[in-house]
Amino acid sequence: MKVGDLVRFKKTGAIGTILHVYASDSVGGFVELLVSDGTLDNTPSSSGITSMSNGMLWRTAEIINESR
Repeated sequence: MKVGDLVRFKKTGAIGTILHVYASDSVGGFVELLVSDGTLDNTPSSSGITSMSNGMLWRTAEIINESR
């Protein structure tokens, strides 16, 4: 997964855009995401920007549109 990719979370169907990748392998490091569909409203990440480990992203989401 890389900057600009769109991902869909398998459980919720929420769609996010990868804003920054802090490490490129699938188990180490973190990614920063923008989820602007309202899924994060009324949470500590209500701005839509959140982060998670690369491993968690690989387990919970799938790429739906790769950036070039």
